[in-house]
Amino acid sequence: MKLQIEIPDGVVEKVIRGIMENFPEASNGCALRCIGWQYETMSFDFYDDEETKRYNITNATLLATFPLIFTDKWPKGCAPPLASNKWEQWEEWLCRCDATDFDAFAQLACLGEVIYG
Repeated sequence: MKLQIEIPDGVVEKVIRGIMENFPEASNGCALRCIGWQYETMSFDFYDDEETKRYNITNATLLATFPLIFTDKWPKGCAPPLASNKWEQWEEWLCRCDATDFDAFAQLACLGEVIYG
């Protein structure tokens, strides 16, 4: 799916912060675990238990990951992304998301695809 609407950078940044504020708690029990974080700089360290690899995700990586939720890389079982440029609607979307959605976003950021769960 190609996004037909431009989402302001400020909205994208708020959505990403909303997703990432759920780590490391959302990663408990997942193969890809958040083991370090700096909310001020939006920098996160993940450890892949299956592949025994470590990933550092920066704000730039998170911003580059956001468009992937509008592609076929975003799992069908996850909350469908919105074609909206309004923060209020994205805030409601975040409330509908769960640990599976947040984990999928982290996997896209670390691995470029969702391979676990």
